[in-house]
Amino acid sequence: MKPRIAPFGDGTIVLRLVEERDLKTILDWRNRDDARVWFKTSDRLAFDQHLAWYNSYLQKDDDFFFLVEVGGRPVGQCGIYDIDEDVGRAEVGRFLVAPEMAGKGYIARSCAEIVRFGTQFMKLPYLYLEVMEQNSRAIRLYTREGFVEEGRSSGLIRMGFGRGRPS
Repeated sequence: MKPRIAPFGDGTIVLRLVEERDLKTILDWRNRDDARVWFKTSDRLAFDQHLAWYNSYLQKDDDFFFLVEVGGRPVGQCGIYDIDEDVGRAEVGRFLVAPEMAGKGYIARSCAEIVRFGTQFMKLPYLYLEVMEQNSRAIRLYTREGFVEEGRSSGLIRMGFGRGRPS
């Protein structure tokens, strides 16, 4: 069962766990041609697939998917998942901004908040992500947030943050 997490943020954005009522909005964002190309599974998803994924997600205690809000209005999403507290690491990602909110810094703020959540609240010494080699905008953002390239494979760059990076 998924633990409850109180909404948190930086004074501009608030991250709260995604709820079923958010699914249509985030699916619309994700299915845009200019957004889905950056996901490992870039196929257009049907709502029933998305709902099935969500119901599976609800059963996981190592996966937190957040809606990003500004003034109560949804502006993006992000997540921390594959959390392994024994090893002290987790993956971050699922970053996506509402199309009308692009360029306002909400994803950079979301990245900083998810890193803070993982390292300070969850006490994980190491976070990582994977990004497509062609996604230069995202790579610049992750680098500004303190992630360092660790390796490349199959068109993906693995970037890490914190102690415990693989050598």
